[in-house]
Amino acid sequence: MIRHIVAFAFKPEVTAETKDAVLAELETFPNRYPQMRSFVVGPNISARDTRMSHVFTIEFDDEDDLKSYLNSTSHETFVRETWRPVIDQQTLVTLAASSPFRSETAQMALPEITRPRGPYGIQFARLATPELDAAVEFYTYHVGLQVEAHTSEYAQLRAGTEQYAIELVSDPSLTEFETLAIGLSVETEEILDDLEKRLRAEGAEILPLHPRTASVVTRGFATKDPNGLTLEFGFEFYEYAEPPMLEYRPVELVHPFLSTDHYDESNHFYQDVLGFQASDYVMTPGRGTSAFLRSENRYHHSLALRRDDKFYLAHLCFKMKSLDHVMRGRAKALYKGTEIASDIVNHSASHSIAFYLYDARFGPRIELCDGHRVFSEEQNETHKARRMGGDPRNIDVWRAASDDWERF
Repeated sequence: MIRHIVAFAFKPEVTAETKDAVLAELETFPNRYPQMRSFVVGPNISARDTRMSHVFTIEFDDEDDLKSYLNSTSHETFVRETWRPVIDQQTLVTLAASSPFRSETAQMALPEITRPRGPYGIQFARLATPELDAAVEFYTYHVGLQVEAHTSEYAQLRAGTEQYAIELVSDPSLTEFETLAIGLSVETEEILDDLEKRLRAEGAEILPLHPRTASVVTRGFATKDPNGLTLEFGFEFYEYAEPPMLEYRPVELVHPFLSTDHYDESNHFYQDVLGFQASDYVMTPGRGTSAFLRSENRYHHSLALRRDDKFYLAHLCFKMKSLDHVMRGRAKALYKGTEIASDIVNHSASHSIAFYLYDARFGPRIELCDGHRVFSEEQNETHKARRMGGDPRNIDVWRAASDDWERF
């Protein structure tokens, strides 16, 4: 048995929300790294040495399993993009242990999952654009995506190790972008089969994947939501070994935000059929009630729905490496004269600071945020959605008063 121990302290300027987000992401490690045999994270309660504020311990069967975890691309990405920017100091210790640290009863303390499982997270968005080359330039310059395929008909761009986060399809007949499809990843074939079974029971049509999607997954299928939006579900999307070697780029695509004139039907479809869980509702008289729904990746929301008088993709959210990168993105938009549709906001629900840029030819509003709240395993199974009233401070905590609705 190998025991790996990390004691650490956050930088003084790191906010409580950011600390909670990092700690919550650490708690996802046992699900992400099957080599781990036990994992414990918590505050340092020592009265003698308070230099380190927190500690986590992990156990592995042998050193090979430890090295596999330490050298994995996902771990290196976490250390580079999430850990180092917020950690002031740390101490690492690894030792050979003769017995497990954590008891079997402690490992069984997490809630048993009996609900139907939903998609893991958002994989990609497929958008039609009247100006393909200009759209590619927009997403590379402003968002920091890397081009992986670019023909006269389509282009694919990625943020991290995913095959692509945005697929752009050329359609010169348009004057503004159109939403063609949203891709969702699924953790296991069993969940994929259960999703298909639930959709058939609901009377939804099961469709084949787009050929380009089918070429980068092991298995999958498509369907349409109550708005007619094509959803493509895939098990084992292909990945790259490493993220793009770009300093300015997003970490991942976090969520789409859908405005819909079929709000109630959409909520039923995404929650009761697909298995998304509600994290929060914002009730805004005259502006449209919004539902923030989370998937199995436990982000506060991997999808949002807003009641409206028509259906459209309102925005796509990309998580950047840090607040510094968000502000660099804002500076790029200002420099190029690109519209900033909503300037710096501090989202109360997701604990993220963001701004939104927009060019209707290339896509919806693009949100660039510095992070996103991650629920713990226990919170994911026990959280009860809040119902918040129509106050702008329930969306942006930096708003000055209850009638400060400008700049959204």
